[in-house]
Amino acid sequence: MGVGDRIRALRKSAGLTQKELAASIGLTESAVRNYELGLRTPSEEQLAAMAESIGVAPEALMDIRVESAREALEVLFRMEETLGLVPQGDGTSMGLGIDPSAEQAPVMHQSLVAWKHMRDSLEDGSVTPDEYAAWKASFTA
Repeated sequence: MGVGDRIRALRKSAGLTQKELAASIGLTESAVRNYELGLRTPSEEQLAAMAESIGVAPEALMDIRVESAREALEVLFRMEETLGLVPQGDGTSMGLGIDPSAEQAPVMHQSLVAWKHMRDSLEDGSVTPDEYAAWKASFTA
């Protein structure tokens, strides 16, 4: 899903029209439409303003490209440093765990528990894919 698709989905889940979103951040409806269609790329400042208006973290709208195992590892290495996320398993069955000595470990643990609960709810049908996407986007910095 690209930036424009995320803007559209999250705008709609917030109950905003393109016109309302545009007016709330000082853009034209046409600009928002072009962003959603992928014809133009919003600046970081525009993304931040849209995110605030929609009620999500700016990161929810940003394009994060991790397209290889090496790129994924780089992200995980950074998460190890700050959040205590570490590999676990015997090599045949791998998972991720949390090093409790990391400064942000308690927050990371609670976040993963909440994520697991919402994934389970998605899988059992008690939340829709749109509700799940909106929940993920609701996290703020």
